[in-house]
Amino acid sequence: MWTAALSELGIIVAIALAAVGLHFVLQRRTKFEALRKSNDVAGFLFAAVATIFAVVLGFLVIIVWEKYDAAVANSQVEVAAVSDLYRDVLPYPAAERDQIRHELHDYMDTVVRVEWPAMQRGKSPTAAIRDLELIAWHVERFQPATMAESNAQSKAMDQVERLLDARRLRIHQNEPSVPLILWFALIVGACSLIGFAFMFGVENQTSQLIMTGILATVIGLLFVVVYEFDSPFSGAVGVPLDGWLVLHDRLTQIH
Repeated sequence: MWTAALSELGIIVAIALAAVGLHFVLQRRTKFEALRKSNDVAGFLFAAVATIFAVVLGFLVIIVWEKYDAAVANSQVEVAAVSDLYRDVLPYPAAERDQIRHELHDYMDTVVRVEWPAMQRGKSPTAAIRDLELIAWHVERFQPATMAESNAQSKAMDQVERLLDARRLRIHQNEPSVPLILWFALIVGACSLIGFAFMFGVENQTSQLIMTGILATVIGLLFVVVYEFDSPFSGAVGVPLDGWLVLHDRLTQIH
């Protein structure tokens, strides 16, 4: 987590330094009096581009934040479905109950040790689906002999369906939702906005460089935010694994 955070901080700093450095070179080659003559026109164009860029980027931040928030909530739904299914099979005969619970342990192990690390690398894993399909098969093939067993099977089947849906949604949420064409548009918009900042003639050139650095830093920070929340299982703010680890320890003790 800290490595990812430092890498992203380095990217933001690099963007700011590149913008300031380029602006510094431009200042040395252009007299501010020449640029000051077009301040009024540049100001109107800058305001128009900034407004469009801010609306698009702000809307995108909201979308990816909602995606991240949904991924966190869905992760807890999946954990709860495993926990509920573990309890719902209690009325099953010992052999069938132990078999399903053993498969639930296998499913949790696969999620924690195989799938989650793969998702942190941006992959869409398939390892745990075999365990889950085996669980569903054993729950559905059970032939209840009593009303209690019939009710338990009905509840267990509901939890299996809930678990299948939650896992399917988790895999889908790991896929990027911001297309490359939109990233391209954002980069062009950011470059245009910083470029317009170069067009202003300001007598205090040091303060102008500071403003350029602040503008580039804010844009770089928002780009990192969009990237982080668009990949909710990787990076510095990845969906935490705590719920799975707590459930794994608790059910291991029960088992």
